[in-house]
Amino acid sequence: MELIVADLHIHTCLSPCGELAMSPRAIVEAAVSKRIDAIAITDHNSVSMVDTVAQLALSAGLGFLYGMEMQTREDVHLLAYFNDSASCHRLADAIYSLLPNRPNEPLYFGDQVIVDADETIIGYEPKLLVNSLDLGFNEAVALVREYGGLPVPAHVDREAYGLMAQLGFVPEGVIFDLAETLTGVLPEGFGHAAAMCSSDAHQPEQIGRRTTIFKMKNASIHEMILASQGIDGRSVTCHIEERRTK
Repeated sequence: MELIVADLHIHTCLSPCGELAMSPRAIVEAAVSKRIDAIAITDHNSVSMVDTVAQLALSAGLGFLYGMEMQTREDVHLLAYFNDSASCHRLADAIYSLLPNRPNEPLYFGDQVIVDADETIIGYEPKLLVNSLDLGFNEAVALVREYGGLPVPAHVDREAYGLMAQLGFVPEGVIFDLAETLTGVLPEGFGHAAAMCSSDAHQPEQIGRRTTIFKMKNASIHEMILASQGIDGRSVTCHIEERRTK
């Protein structure tokens, strides 16, 4: 078993809410400097940047999960994690047509740029990514699992786009292994789900401000599920930097 410090909610410059400084290289360098062992890229409703970050992260010795932050019809944010690029891209392809055909307005929402490992702009996402899919929350959870991914509701205790703020409850029959929280403590209703914390970074300096320390064999969704259940000594512990520094 290893203790793996993970920040599994990071936005790149592709997300309009993410700063242009959130290039693949800047993200990896920030993670390494803060002694983070594993990261995930979770841009809004898109995976166009995951492969570039994965290449740099794996070269730097970081564990890496391919991810995305979906926004459901109810304005709930749902994180989707995959071990491999192909499965993550298949999900992204499946939901792209469910994203409203509204063009991005860079002056209002921010740029949606796709860059390479050398920070050269190689494209722009035309659709506004910070929009709700024509897909209900339960349907989104089921779809992530159908494509072999791990669904994790994002910042469930946050007022904006959190499950409890938007719905007020966990839908009956929907069971999670992990749920992301800002405080390290999950609200009632999540059953035996384990709490995880992530930075939700939109700026390089935010990376690592909240992390999850997994005791497990490697950075994979299978091991995360086992850790959430405490199997064979595995464990999940939230670490909040702001709390430590006060």
